This record gives sequence, C-alpha cells and structure tokens, in this order.
Amino acid sequence: MFTILIVDDEKIERDGIRGLIADMNYELRVIEAENGEKALESLRMHPVDILLTDIKMPFMGGLELAEQASVTQPSLEIIIYSAYGEFDYARRALYTNASSYLLKPIDIEEFAGVMSGVIQKCADKANQQRRTAEMMQGYQKGLEYEREKWLTDVLNGVQVIAEDAALPFGGRPATLLLIDFKERFFDRSYEAFEQEAGQLAAGEYELLNLNEYQSVLMVPCQGSGGQKRIRDMSEALAERIAERFYRHCCIVYSPVISDWQEIAACYEQMEQTLDYKFFFEDTVVLFAGDDLAGRVPEFVSTETLMADINQFINHGEYAGAAKSIELLFSHLSRNGGSSAIYVKYLCSDLVRNAFEQSARRQKADFQQTVERIFKSDSIVEVKKVLLQALSEIEPDNGPPDESKRHIVQQVIRIVEKDYREDISLEVIAGRVSLNPSYLSHLFKKETGQTLIKFITQQRLEQARHLLDSTNMKIVDIAEHAGYWSSSYFCQTFKKYYGISPQKYREILDES
Repeated sequence: MFTILIVDDEKIERDGIRGLIADMNYELRVIEAENGEKALESLRMHPVDILLTDIKMPFMGGLELAEQASVTQPSLEIIIYSAYGEFDYARRALYTNASSYLLKPIDIEEFAGVMSGVIQKCADKANQQRRTAEMMQGYQKGLEYEREKWLTDVLNGVQVIAEDAALPFGGRPATLLLIDFKERFFDRSYEAFEQEAGQLAAGEYELLNLNEYQSVLMVPCQGSGGQKRIRDMSEALAERIAERFYRHCCIVYSPVISDWQEIAACYEQMEQTLDYKFFFEDTVVLFAGDDLAGRVPEFVSTETLMADINQFINHGEYAGAAKSIELLFSHLSRNGGSSAIYVKYLCSDLVRNAFEQSARRQKADFQQTVERIFKSDSIVEVKKVLLQALSEIEPDNGPPDESKRHIVQQVIRIVEKDYREDISLEVIAGRVSLNPSYLSHLFKKETGQTLIKFITQQRLEQARHLLDSTNMKIVDIAEHAGYWSSSYFCQTFKKYYGISPQKYREILDES
C-alpha cells in the first residue's frame, strides 16, 4: 500500500480529498499536514510515496514545499492544486518535479485520472526497485558462491587461476577455524551460527559449510597478538554455541596463513589435529600447531587409551599408535598414581601385540625388547624403548591387509544402506566395533577422504539419481536423501555440483 500526504491549511479541503480517495477505493494510506513546514518535518521522519499540496499556505507555500521535498525524497510523486486565478504559480510548478497540476474546485473525473496515473507510476517504481533488488541479490549470491568455490578449491589443494590467487581481506594474513560437531548441526542452525560468527569476526570473514557436521571460518589475522585474538575468538564462539544452541563442539584454529598456497597444508594439519576430539566429551578449542599430548582430559581412562593403541597396532598402523602412545604416557605422568612396574607391564603387552601382528615374530627380538623396557630407569626411557621397538618392527609385507579392506567395505555398505538416517562417525564406529579415532584414520587412509565427506557424497549422488529418473518434488528428494531442510539441501547440492537442483532438472528437461 502506498502513502499519500495531503497538505492544505483548510481542514475542509483535506477532508474533501480524503473523502474522494475513499469513494474511489484507492488503496492509499492517508496522512495530513496543515502547512508546508509541518509537511516537510513529517516527510523527513516518515517518507511517503505521493505528496498532494495546495499552493497558497501560511509559513511555507506548496511550491517551496515541493522543491525541498524533492531534495529530501527525489522519487516522490508530487501533485499541486490551486485556484484558477493562480496560473502564475502553476507555471512555476512546471520547474519542480510535480507530476500533475489540479485546479480548484477539483473536478472528480480529472482527479480520478491524475490519481490513477500517479498510483501507476508508484507501482512501476516499486516493480523496478523490486527487480533491481532481485538482480542485486542474485549478484551477491553469485559472488558468495564464487568465494565459497574458491575456498573449497584451495582447501582441497586445487590450483586456482592466477587472477584469483590471493587471500581475501585485501590479501592480509588470515587464519582458518574448523568447527566440528559430533551430531548434525549446520543443516538446521547454519544461519544462526553465521550470525554469531559474523558478530565475533566484526563482519570480516568467509564462511564455508562443508556438511551437516563441519564448517570452515576464515578471518583476517595480523599484527602483534593476532594469534591470541584468534584463540580468544574461538573460545568465545564455542561459548556462544554452548549458550545459544546447548551443543558442544570442537574448534581447531590454524597458524597464520600469509599465502593462499599454504591453505591446503594448514587444513590437512587441522584435520589431523581434529582426531584428538575423540578424547574430549565437551567443548574443546585446539591449535593445529600444538603438541596436544598433555591435554587429554582426566576422565579418559588408561584402558581407553590402551584399546586405542592396540587397534592401531592390530592393523599395522604404527605411526597412529605412536601418537596415541604419547597421549598414554602424558596421561600416566599427569595422574602419577601408576607404579613403574605397572607402566612397564603395559608397554610389554603393547610390544607383544606388535610382534604378533608383524612379520617379525622372533622370540629373541621380543624378549630383548621386554628386557630393555624392564631395565629402564625412568618413564621417559620406557617410552623411548617402546617407540623405538615399534619403529623397528616391520609390518607384514605379504598380501594386502584384507581386514582393513573388509572394514572399509563394511562401512561403505552401512552408508549406502542407511544414508537417509542420522548416521555419524561415532554411530558407524559403534556398528563396526572400532574406536572413532581409528575408524576416522583408517577410512581416510584407505579412501582418500573423510567419512563425513563420503556420507555427503552418497546423499548427493542419490539425490541426483532421483532428479534424473523421477518426477519427485525437490522437497521430497531432499527428505529422501537424508536432509532435514530442503533449502540446506539445495545449497549443498549447488556447492557440490555447481548448479541448483531446480536448474539441474530444467537442463535435463531441455535435453
């Protein structure tokens, strides 16, 4: 509905025009002013679409009002009316942006013609503004998509063209934050999360949603104390998430990045650091460059860490075992309640398991290693002997490890069967009787991608198949593919395939 301001020092005139508007059923919101000064004051506080003003009024006449109103609101439609004998005033109105001129007494047909024409002009302007806004919105979405595509490419190590080979934020150094949830989060709360992140980043950020569980936030980071500010920001973001959404998350932040070519390596380091999240029950903030062995929470038991190490050893993953051994010894040192004999027996069990799983099963080698462990004078020496023994044990160089392949194939079958359900890394790890940390390590090593990324890929490929082969509504396809929100599904589909589901179907129909 458009708004008209009627200005006349005679109330009877204002009432008459208001009555004509009502009689002719014009959908206009009517406000009034008794002179030019009050009308101008009203215009400055509450913009209107149409100004209908008398010429002769005290304090400020209609023509002066029209001139000043045009400056205040250039798009304003102005109608001036006056008595027949005021033609000179009417001639001056031609030099303002007045749309029309009416003579008193007002002729009803003339009034109807003028008002219909002015209302149509207002409608045309509104339509043009709407089209312009839609074009700008489309343009902004295009820019946002291009920025997301750039960040996706560099995270995955894809070379970008030379003209795009620069960091955002004017090329200033930046930092990445990887935000990870154990349960689905971003398909329902992405916009609210972006609002919180944008406030903390003071509007300077790039946000890339990877899947329902993970997003990457890039923020500028320079100057002295920049890294500390990023840590403070990460902790504040984690705190806001806990307060607003009642959810716990793991946030890993990267070292300072000065060149876009550093991003892929930084992100890989962040994903490796993310493996430590399995030892934390609640919210945790980690730095990708830290030695995190000393940060294992007190509630983590020795039995849990031993089971984690043995799973790595059972599959010949000695590098992964070594990392968990660092966590074990940090845990034992911090608690201080374990005797030297107990620690040595634990390490002997690990060595025995490693020899049994390897190609080198000489009894003498095992006995010599155990003797070195029991002759060690300190817990530091015990750890050194254990790590050295693992590094010297040769993994089985015979046929490929079918057990690993079998596990991965089992996981793939679970995803292919249950991709519509709320399956996560933790849920699948429970089904195949593995620790989440080991399953995460194994799946990425065997397939080259994370399990969460594979689940997303499976869902989107099934959605594309349905777009190819059925006439199902997109909202139903989203639900069938396991997405709770159709809008989130559309965004994810476009990010993955470079085109929206609707556009994809249109192209299919045309071919």
